[in-house]
Amino acid sequence: MIAVSNTSPLILLDKVEYLWILGRLFKKVIMPPSVDKEWLRPGGYVVPDWLSVNNLSSEAESDATKLYQDMDKGEAEAIALFRVMKADLLLLDDLRARRYAKSLGLPVAGTVGLLITAKQRGIISEIKPILDNLRKHKFYLSNDIIKKAMDMVNESY
Repeated sequence: MIAVSNTSPLILLDKVEYLWILGRLFKKVIMPPSVDKEWLRPGGYVVPDWLSVNNLSSEAESDATKLYQDMDKGEAEAIALFRVMKADLLLLDDLRARRYAKSLGLPVAGTVGLLITAKQRGIISEIKPILDNLRKHKFYLSNDIIKKAMDMVNESY
């Protein structure tokens, strides 16, 4: 499977030291150039072989430009790149961008959805400590979302 990612899933999973699960869930994760610029990694950061940057084609650039007024540049480029590439999954956390992508019929997952999938596939043993850690890093998660996620993987809230 190939995924196209916006910045937030990469940053969030990296902050809580679970970026590696993307390499287990996907053959390749691709990000557009603006996402690469937004995701500030410390010097000497070794980029995993499953993660790469793809430039936008003129068609994707045109699509992204139309979306800039409605959403962040990284989200716009990720959606545009996904549409041109015909990847398997689009990784977005921003609600407005997710709603837009879903209105186009695009398959979308966010950071919490990725953790649920990783738990269901036996890649991680539990999601609660990771969700708690994400909250500590200022990722807003309502109690309802946490409860739903934990119910989906049969963990106690």
